[in-house]
Amino acid sequence: MRIISGKFKSRLIDFPKTKLTRPMTDRTKETLFNIVGSFVFGKHVLDLYAGSGSIGLESLSRGALSATFVDKAPWAKNSILKNLASLGLEKQGLLLSMDVLMGIRKLDKMQRKFALVFVDPPFNRGLVRKTLMKLDASDVVQPFGQVVVGHSNHEPIPSDELIKLKLVRTKKIGQASLSFLFRLESANEKTKSYISGEL
Repeated sequence: MRIISGKFKSRLIDFPKTKLTRPMTDRTKETLFNIVGSFVFGKHVLDLYAGSGSIGLESLSRGALSATFVDKAPWAKNSILKNLASLGLEKQGLLLSMDVLMGIRKLDKMQRKFALVFVDPPFNRGLVRKTLMKLDASDVVQPFGQVVVGHSNHEPIPSDELIKLKLVRTKKIGQASLSFLFRLESANEKTKSYISGEL
């Protein structure tokens, strides 16, 4: 697995061979960052269900200020720490080796806020809804922050149940989708203005 763009373009990152995870493909990752664009630059990023940390590391390569990684798997902890060290990014990375919902609660208590949050859980286990509901009830996503969710086409975004987070776009890529949500202070007009760059 490689970083696909930015300061560390083409650098290899560690990803253990295990059947317990589903790494995001380079195609999906490239689509994700093409849509996010320069929004990542200078931002604090949160990578939930981080796995090897590839999304957070890609963000740092593209100019994010920091990346916080949350994953409870022991192999994920080892992989993320190894990757941060190999790229010299220890000071820009924070790892919470715990359940994601517990991690969100901990970050909320720490009053940590993020402009960009990535959510890429195992498919079809109900984790998309649980995670988005937890984020929606917290202040971890800062106002006008963005949440990007990788999910199965069979596991829709619970947009009707969310209060602070607004679904603005879903992009299908084969059997999976990327959905983009924003935390806004008011409703549709601000959503349209924000996306068009007027805010």
